[in-house]
Amino acid sequence: MTTSPRTVMRIYFHAQEPDEELYEQLLALLEGITPRVQPHSADWSADVDLTGALRYWKRDAEGLAAVIRLRALALYGVQTSAGIGPSRMVAAMAAALSPPGSVTVVGNSPYDIAAFLRPQRAAALPGVGPATAKSLSRYGIYSIGDIADTSLTTLQRLLGATRRPTDPHPLPQPRQPPRRPIGSSPFRLRRAPLRR
Repeated sequence: MTTSPRTVMRIYFHAQEPDEELYEQLLALLEGITPRVQPHSADWSADVDLTGALRYWKRDAEGLAAVIRLRALALYGVQTSAGIGPSRMVAAMAAALSPPGSVTVVGNSPYDIAAFLRPQRAAALPGVGPATAKSLSRYGIYSIGDIADTSLTTLQRLLGATRRPTDPHPLPQPRQPPRRPIGSSPFRLRRAPLRR
């Protein structure tokens, strides 16, 4: 038995008047396709694992996204945009490039993934914020492809990655038990009298 490559979709719902009840109905629509749905209510999106649903519905990923788009539009009047790829990160990056009413599909082969990622700007990569992107651009590194072509040691030197980030809200330290002299025990030992 061969296993299907993983296929993940990030879908955005573009509602005219967003409300919690409508979002729950749209999530139920997705769960009617596959039970593997991870909602992101902050931006009205969801990650959907389509791997098993593709075989069940006998469609490719783009066809299944079209079914979801048509159902959301017909039943709720909500336009969608989606990105499909072999991982949540790639799917999210593809969805960010998709205008409402469209789908961006990234294939599962290493060539397709590299062809999609290499021209993307460095700031599109999760974890690369504006300050890091600005630092990289000073050295001529503008795209994910430029990052991939730069050695790890060079990137560490440029970004100072050997430093550990400090957390402004550190976890509380566990309470230390009181110190006892060596040889003492926290348990009281009672000696039983010797019987003769």
